Amino acid sequence: MSSKRSIVFLALLLSTFFVYTSCIETDKGLGGQFVPDDFVLRVHSAEFEVPVTTAALDSIHGYNTSYMTFGYLNDETFGYSSGGFATNISTFGDSTYLGINPELQSIYLYMGIDSVSVLNDDQRGIPQNIYIYKLKSDLDSLKLFNKSITPDDYYPTPVSVGSPVFFGDDSIKIYLSHEFGRELLATSTAEYDSAALFMERIKGLYFTTDTPELNPGEGRINYSIVGGATIYLRYYLTDPQRGFYRKDTMETYSLGYSHALNTLRTSSSNLKNDQVSEQLPIQSIDGVKPKIKAADLKNILDTWISQNGFTKESVIISRAALEFPYEFDPAKYEDYTNIYPQQIFPCVYNDVEGSINYLMPLPEIYTNASKGNMNRSQNKYTCEITGYIQSLIKKDDISPEKDDLYICPILSYETQSSNSDYYYYMYYGLSSSGEMYYGVDNQDYRQGFINGNLAAGNKPTLHITYSLVK
Repeated sequence: MSSKRSIVFLALLLSTFFVYTSCIETDKGLGGQFVPDDFVLRVHSAEFEVPVTTAALDSIHGYNTSYMTFGYLNDETFGYSSGGFATNISTFGDSTYLGINPELQSIYLYMGIDSVSVLNDDQRGIPQNIYIYKLKSDLDSLKLFNKSITPDDYYPTPVSVGSPVFFGDDSIKIYLSHEFGRELLATSTAEYDSAALFMERIKGLYFTTDTPELNPGEGRINYSIVGGATIYLRYYLTDPQRGFYRKDTMETYSLGYSHALNTLRTSSSNLKNDQVSEQLPIQSIDGVKPKIKAADLKNILDTWISQNGFTKESVIISRAALEFPYEFDPAKYEDYTNIYPQQIFPCVYNDVEGSINYLMPLPEIYTNASKGNMNRSQNKYTCEITGYIQSLIKKDDISPEKDDLYICPILSYETQSSNSDYYYYMYYGLSSSGEMYYGVDNQDYRQGFINGNLAAGNKPTLHITYSLVK
């Protein structure tokens, strides 16, 4: 009995201990009175309306490692868009020997179609005339833009036979000229072993369509995966050492080695407007883009700093985001998926000395949470540009060529471990496979409108969160 009483007494003692310890309060502000105010960073916020105009681009990068594009369409507001692609041909095998005096039987191109873009579904099956030309210029590092290919870069006579017509199916087969086939049959063993040697003689092909007159809403743009087209060359092989005499043989070549140079271009430059407006048109490829002048942003920030008695050295920006609202029209519900840009972001012209001048997104797109994706619940795009705004505050001189912002539809691309990514490694600093690259959308046909400064509803704004240091 005494042992039981001891156990009960111990339990009561422990329960009393836990009851009393659970009543101890934690004061997280303890000692705060000893911290000088100068060491306390208080967070504030501010909001500014930002003047946005529209600009037309001369050209844009046409280099693409994903898709070869061709076709045309006409939009009532944005106008005509059309183009094709240029790409290399490569051999599939190495150490191939075509024998003695190979005799050509036939040659044709087979291309798979991955997807199409149309403004109206009834345009998916329209006929389009196809033309294929042999390149006479190298697809080198100087040919990177959608306007880099001109008639001087290819021979005037098509190597496609007859008048090929494409009806928007999932593939297309086009016969090529025997003259071009005999050029491929002249490939030496050394050229089969070296892609560089082969492409020195066979520069590649330029693939395009006609440009007919279209009513608004008509037309189709087609997409084929780079490397998704094959040239089939059938010939008689004679090789006495292997016992072959006019043996029926097939040789294949890949169309789309490493990349394509897409030449899609738009005609929306007439929508350019140097003044603020109610709506701001935005289009992919080289179409019209909303523009924010760095000088306007700088003036807004400098005025705000001056009026509040701050200095540019005392303002620390912890977050800065541009918001671009748009008006939702329920009658055009599907357009917000199929036509509207799904992601937009401010871009600047690169300022790397000695490099080719091209538009690229601000580097914040790689580090911030809000990357300009369409928010359908709030009908807006949000783009975090904290580093850009902090830098703009501290700058004394503004360069329109380097600091002005162009709001562009964005294309995301995950790098692979292959030669096809050399361009991205060289220009964007991506060094391994699996990294995400963001660039101006030079591939997908996208267009839409965001609210301008004269809109009745929400307007383009800059939201900042900041602290002050003394």
